Amino acid sequence: MSFHTNFEKWKEQSKKENCPVCNDEDMPEGMEDLYEAEYTWLNAEPVECLKGACHVTSKFHAIELYDLTDDQLMGFMKEVQIYAEALKKVTNAVKINYEIHGNTLPHFHLHLYPRYMHDPFPGQPIDYNDKSNQYKEGEFEEFVENLRNEIDKIQK
Repeated sequence: MSFHTNFEKWKEQSKKENCPVCNDEDMPEGMEDLYEAEYTWLNAEPVECLKGACHVTSKFHAIELYDLTDDQLMGFMKEVQIYAEALKKVTNAVKINYEIHGNTLPHFHLHLYPRYMHDPFPGQPIDYNDKSNQYKEGEFEEFVENLRNEIDKIQK
């Protein structure tokens, strides 16, 4: 769903009382909670456009960056910083890309995309619909465990 295809539904979900995140509705199939911090949840799914791709979701209802209070914004970004550092170490990525959209889910969240020397999108934006980079047997579980451990190390 996108506001481009169903504006009325998107507009309704943008209200806190109808927000799927705020109402603790089921996450998309396969998505897993990886980490919970004071301001955010970190999620990932085993079928993604890039291995190691993660979502950082605000615990506070907002649509735009400016909807967050200063404390919420600073807390959110500090936790993004920790997750990104851990993600880069665990994946050995060359660079971490940070993307904020919200046109499909009207609750503030940020995407972390590890970029690799030989990823499938050299010199171009990531194609989110290309889900060909799937983990091999046991690889996603290993990624999740390693990322959680690295986040714990950084926070100490």
